[in-house]
Amino acid sequence: MIERIAWILLLNILFFAKTLTYKYSSDDIPSSRRPHSTPRWKHWLHVIEGYEKTWMQLDHALTMLFHALTCVFIYTGFGANDISFLAAMLFAFNPANNQGSVWISGRSYVLPALGMTMAMTFPYLALFPLLGATYFNAGFATPVILLFSSMPKAIVAFCLAFCWVFHWKRFKLNVGRKIKKEAFTADRKIHWRKLVLFTKTFGFYTSHALLPIKTAFYHSFLQSAAGCMNKRAMTMKDRFFWLGVGFALLFGWLIYDNMGTLLSFGLLWWMVCLFPFLNLFRIHQEIGERYMYLPNVGLMVALASLINGHPAITAMFITAYATKLWFYMDAYTDDYYLVEYARLHSPDAWFPWHVAGMKRWDTQSYKEAVILWTMARMISPREYKVNFNLATALKMSNHPEEADRFMAIAEANIPGGQEVEAGKLIAEWRGGKFAILL
Repeated sequence: MIERIAWILLLNILFFAKTLTYKYSSDDIPSSRRPHSTPRWKHWLHVIEGYEKTWMQLDHALTMLFHALTCVFIYTGFGANDISFLAAMLFAFNPANNQGSVWISGRSYVLPALGMTMAMTFPYLALFPLLGATYFNAGFATPVILLFSSMPKAIVAFCLAFCWVFHWKRFKLNVGRKIKKEAFTADRKIHWRKLVLFTKTFGFYTSHALLPIKTAFYHSFLQSAAGCMNKRAMTMKDRFFWLGVGFALLFGWLIYDNMGTLLSFGLLWWMVCLFPFLNLFRIHQEIGERYMYLPNVGLMVALASLINGHPAITAMFITAYATKLWFYMDAYTDDYYLVEYARLHSPDAWFPWHVAGMKRWDTQSYKEAVILWTMARMISPREYKVNFNLATALKMSNHPEEADRFMAIAEANIPGGQEVEAGKLIAEWRGGKFAILL
């Protein structure tokens, strides 16, 4: 057991060591500018969760450490056997976990996984790691899956009740803020067509976790699902819908036929932990690889259960995962590379082109910004933000007629629920106060 734990730690450290040379990217940048909290212990708590930063090497080292420890506790928490060791290896190198294993700001999805697997390893001390896991939105409800584990049910029930009461106000406040900030009108409505969206999302995440061929920080799948691409998002004429149906039927049969095994428990873990991110009631980005980190613990346990004892297949999965992740993780070299990799790996997603345009605008490369926003508009012609920014750029370039035309398109495509804020920005724009929207 000790030897295998040492191997897990050593391989993780050797594999992810190059991330210590990376800089901050995306959400890391604004959080690195936050003033340090006082007293000092509070600052370090915020550093651990990724809300505040110290210096880049230490922040990346902590990310590497938390991912490595999660892999260790996957091995110990799921029985310290051949299957759990293989699951830890698959999980360590799975490219779909990149926003947790490499990105500093993905900590709020890593720590729930660490807390839940640690609770399984030390069931009689489970309250403490579960308090940490349920502190985060992604881990608030998901520890309910531990009722299906080998942990004593009374201990799990007590820990869950205590943690939910303890963190309820924080969770309610966080969800309220998310709804106000990110949810559109279409996201708040529950209707039967949402089951199509639910099934498609499940099909996408499951296929991507098993075979992460198209790894990207921004995905084109379901982009603007609650906005101007709503009709495309709701159609059943999509391979991921039928993949979702197929996976649901397959997993249901495997769970029923293998009740009480690591295979069934792993599949249940995957489905329960993934459920909040399947777009039935969206308060987050439509698709994000970080949402898969915690659920992927279970799927890798299930995969390990199926391929354990087949060395050739095992070698194929681990080699493919490690090779893909080794080359993709360089996307996090800095913020510039993250956006460029996103455009390279998902050129049909409008948002990375839009973000690239923002960066060119900030450096006063205005013509480049217009070109990049035009590329984004070619992918999504009715996108509110893109048309708004093009209108601003053309207005400032002394092309008033074209600017008015793009602003009219933007005004006609304001996302539902954002009418008041958007109306205010458009009124200010027409009054001569111009803005650029991220």
